[in-house]
Amino acid sequence: GQLQITTEAGTGKAKPKPGEEAKDVVEVVPYMMLGMDLPPAPLYRDAMEKNIIPQVQLFLILQKFDGEMVIDNIKVGRRRFLIKKLPPYLVMHMKRFTKNNFFVEKNPTIVNFPVK
Repeated sequence: GQLQITTEAGTGKAKPKPGEEAKDVVEVVPYMMLGMDLPPAPLYRDAMEKNIIPQVQLFLILQKFDGEMVIDNIKVGRRRFLIKKLPPYLVMHMKRFTKNNFFVEKNPTIVNFPVK
């Protein structure tokens, strides 16, 4: 498929050189797999002293690719993603593991997929 990545003016690749005007940088890149960001896992336990396992709808995770939601990253700047063309088969990757200074944490969030 094809993914349009827009970097906002003044951030990341869109930083202007001295004497130039700041403009948004638009790239269209091919992709084979979409990387989904899960919401952070809860830090605390519930009143029954059991872990809370959060649930999220697939549509909320896919909002990242609607072309309007701004994703802020220190290294690459403020970016928006828009799916221009879908591939014949869509592979989605949920990033569940994050590396900490001391250990690796797993995000237990359940993603609800609509049947219809």
